Amino acid sequence: MMNYFIFFLFFSVVFFALERVLVKVFGIKRKSLSETAGKKIDQWGRGILLVVHLSVLLFILQMELNIKWYLISFFITSFGFQMVLEWVYLKKTKQHILTLIYLVISVPILYNSEIIMEQIDFIRNGF
Repeated sequence: MMNYFIFFLFFSVVFFALERVLVKVFGIKRKSLSETAGKKIDQWGRGILLVVHLSVLLFILQMELNIKWYLISFFITSFGFQMVLEWVYLKKTKQHILTLIYLVISVPILYNSEIIMEQIDFIRNGF
């Protein structure tokens, strides 16, 4: 259980540091989609994605399937949807670049999560 906490803490720190660096490098100005004409599309799209993913999660838990692929598909659809909306409604902010980089980094991290967890366990138990 502690390995999961450390993994998600690592994941959060990577994203936080990455955001700081990328905002400065690309000159990205953060703006919310709720301040644009895409507000309703964003709300409806996120709601539909939430319902679909929760429904699929119930099926996956019932069938005892590997949750890693569920999480990868969740990240791809969520970040993909957000990136498209940012590209359409927030073109001048370049915010969609940040979302794309998050997507490109999060999928390999989730795919290799078992290896990362083994390394965390190895480090915690003293090499």
